[in-house]
Amino acid sequence: MVMEKFSDSLSVYKNDLENSALRDSLKSLDKLIGGKVKILDWGNSKIAIPLEINVDLPSLGNFENLDIRTTEPIILVFDLINYPVSAPRVYTDRSDFPKSNLAHLYVAVNNRPPAFCYVRGNPDEWYANKRIEDLLIRISNWLHDAATGELAENGDQYEPLRLEGYSGNIIYDYDTILSVVTSKTALVVGENFSIALFEQVGLTNRSTYKFVKLITDKNALATIKEVDEERKKGKEDVSRRKYFFGFILWNEENEIKSEYQVNIPRSFEEFKLFCNYYEIKYEEFEKFVATFKELNEYIYFPVIVAIRRPSQLTGYSSNIEFINLRFKLDSDDVKDETIVNNISIDILSHNQPLTQKLARQISGRKIDLSGRSAVFGCGAIGSKIIMHLARSGQTNLTLIDPDYISPHNLVRHVLFSDNEGENKAEALAQKIRKFYPFEMTGVINGPSFKEGLIDKEETFKTYNWLLDFTASEAFFNKLVMLKSINNNQLASASISDFGNLGILYKEGANRNPRIDDLQVELYSLASTDENIHKWLQNEQLAASSNNLVVQVGVGCNSETTILSDDKISSHASYFSGVLKKEMENLSSQGKIYLNRILDTGDYKIETEIIKVDPFDIFQPVNDSTWTIRFKSGVIKQLTDEFRNAGKIETGGVFVGVCNYKTKTIHVTESIKAPIDSEGNSIHFIRGYKGLPEKISEVETKSGGQIGYIGEWHTHPDGPNFLSPQDMKSVQCHKEETDKLQPPLPVFLSIITPDGIFPYIF
Repeated sequence: MVMEKFSDSLSVYKNDLENSALRDSLKSLDKLIGGKVKILDWGNSKIAIPLEINVDLPSLGNFENLDIRTTEPIILVFDLINYPVSAPRVYTDRSDFPKSNLAHLYVAVNNRPPAFCYVRGNPDEWYANKRIEDLLIRISNWLHDAATGELAENGDQYEPLRLEGYSGNIIYDYDTILSVVTSKTALVVGENFSIALFEQVGLTNRSTYKFVKLITDKNALATIKEVDEERKKGKEDVSRRKYFFGFILWNEENEIKSEYQVNIPRSFEEFKLFCNYYEIKYEEFEKFVATFKELNEYIYFPVIVAIRRPSQLTGYSSNIEFINLRFKLDSDDVKDETIVNNISIDILSHNQPLTQKLARQISGRKIDLSGRSAVFGCGAIGSKIIMHLARSGQTNLTLIDPDYISPHNLVRHVLFSDNEGENKAEALAQKIRKFYPFEMTGVINGPSFKEGLIDKEETFKTYNWLLDFTASEAFFNKLVMLKSINNNQLASASISDFGNLGILYKEGANRNPRIDDLQVELYSLASTDENIHKWLQNEQLAASSNNLVVQVGVGCNSETTILSDDKISSHASYFSGVLKKEMENLSSQGKIYLNRILDTGDYKIETEIIKVDPFDIFQPVNDSTWTIRFKSGVIKQLTDEFRNAGKIETGGVFVGVCNYKTKTIHVTESIKAPIDSEGNSIHFIRGYKGLPEKISEVETKSGGQIGYIGEWHTHPDGPNFLSPQDMKSVQCHKEETDKLQPPLPVFLSIITPDGIFPYIF
């Protein structure tokens, strides 16, 4: 008996081959077969090459007596224009090939034979570094795997059908539709189909349907009313939602089918045959669609057919496989409760909706999704970091921002023009909820915490992290002083140096170092770090310049900074990566993360991490409303000088930062007493020689951020308090510091054998 081949129905290709890469591959095939290959016309600018390929069959017989032969006829199909970027498709050339018993075969389309699914993933990418000979070896191995029963990676599971030629997508949660089928949830009791509401989204060139909800006797009337309200809107109304009623069909007898039906229906007549094959009654479904045709105002609507397989589907939770179709039905196609015309049917590709678990897996992150974070500031930098977290599955977020989206925000913000006029926090929260439509995200939003809540410790008991992206100095100071967040982890990020420097402060354990400690630490590094020195100098110059803003409206508050979106995005991606790492594995140290962009020549990005030890903290003896915080190492320097001086009083000058808002003095360095200082066992007179120059150098290096802050001297034998002479010095200093711009408090410390005793006046 002569084997019937599909290639016998194809005509010879008569045109010239202009694709040089294709000509080379055909020459290779000529050498492999020892003659000239036959070139046939496949249609659609493609050629077909029929070949026979040798298969190494198992010596003890094929798996389940599968009809795979030692020589198998195949067809290689080449794209005349896009080869070799487009890999060859490979089809069986046998009309009696056992296609119903094999996984990893694409369903037949347009009266073609089924194609081999010969690689997992994209065949074009696989073929990118392969030869035509490698492809033939791969097909031979595929047929060998079929003969030995090893096509499926997990032999205990069922490989779903391989489909192609999709006209669009359908998005629904597999387990949601599964529960409809397993519980036989029909709108009318006893029927074997259910009705669901879908929304068409995206462009019309390729249909995408998103599952909205199942229609039940409790919500049917309300849903129909909701759909009608949307259909009343004008077609140009951007808020109009395109709803469709779709259908889910199943076999009510729970029949199991193991065969692969590779001929997916492309018309209603084929659909009926398909249903008959899988023993699915379609008559009531047909009657309903024909009777209530007005339910779907639009011609197209989705239909999901459930097929029970002998074992659990690979990658899914059950043995039920869903075939997703799209019907095209017009009013002329129905009569007397039946579909009278052989309407066309398309195939839809199924996608799972995004879940937080899946987002976390795709992102490769192990963030504790139960932990909640409060985010202050949903502007340009904040919005991007928020979305990075949300796309990683971290949606337990409380978003706080009083501001609204303005048109100029669109240059750098993650939101789009359809959010203009909306509150930034609320709009972001809505976007995140839409990422995960079938899950509770936990994201909440507001313009601010209600009056007084931010100061209460119980407000933040459920929070792990507090994130500050406000770029507000006033709010920075507020966070510094908050006592209600002592048990939380705090990070604050901002952008400086004309957008070229991103800075993130991450507090240490027990808020030491605190964010203001980290800021002062960074300023203090200007004395040894040229990059920080140049940055602070630039900031000092920028403070006196007005050419860094653009008018975006009328009024004093209608300016915005000149800063490109790519720089914002660079800093945001770095900051979010830093935060995710810390959320996964929290470090106890305080850290300063720097993301530096260099664009004077080639565009370069550098990052740096500065680890900061805890500060030494003291309360002034005479005024507990102030706090003195010494940079690590300063106290040791003082005690060393105290010890080295023995019974002779010595002293020096402090440099650092004074913040009247937080009532905090940060000491970053102690300058040793000038050489013209005088000291003995009962008194110390600090000299001046070289001191102004030294302090000026510190101020210059730090761009004016760090300067003279106070004095210290020793009492080798006590007392642990200021002497009358010390009080006279305080009065003199007070007269001098009150005249400074801005004025400074008098900060004086004495060091005795019992410790350090600071005073503030």
